[in-house]
Amino acid sequence: MAETSKIACLLALSALMIVGCDDDPEMMGTGGMTATGGSGGTGAAPADNGSATLTIGGQTWEFSDFRCAFGYEATQTEVYSFSSTAFGEDSPTTQVQLLADIMDASGQERLAGAGVLYSVTLDDITNFDTPAVGWEAFGPADIIEITIDGDTVTAEGVFDDLLTDEVFEEVPGTLTATCGAQSIR
Repeated sequence: MAETSKIACLLALSALMIVGCDDDPEMMGTGGMTATGGSGGTGAAPADNGSATLTIGGQTWEFSDFRCAFGYEATQTEVYSFSSTAFGEDSPTTQVQLLADIMDASGQERLAGAGVLYSVTLDDITNFDTPAVGWEAFGPADIIEITIDGDTVTAEGVFDDLLTDEVFEEVPGTLTATCGAQSIR
């Protein structure tokens, strides 16, 4: 899949997930871009909105609003058994989106096992033509693996810098997150 199409698909999935929460008053959150990253600093959001810390190489982004969807019905797909998103900034002029997804096309909503694929991405959503940041770890557990324990989400793997023409760079990265109260089960 072309990179632009892949990013568009991921953004559409995240929009569906967030919009799906808005018709249930108990699932509504504050939204917004309250996290900061790249250059340091943190945003302020209520504790029940979840949080995430993504570290790739020597750079760390922190998000104070992390939302999750568990299962095909919650993700509104027949492929994603888990999907999550958070919005923040890489710099004062660059807004970013963090996505962490588990894909299982078997119809069993599995979170692990043969054929399950994991994806963690960080994309510049302000500057599509000349992005300032773009990272992706995608594939089976030997590249990236996402583990879920209740509302705690962790991932560890190797990331590719989407802004370079290099072959897959294999930059180590980790994600530690807690799903917020707006999450859908």
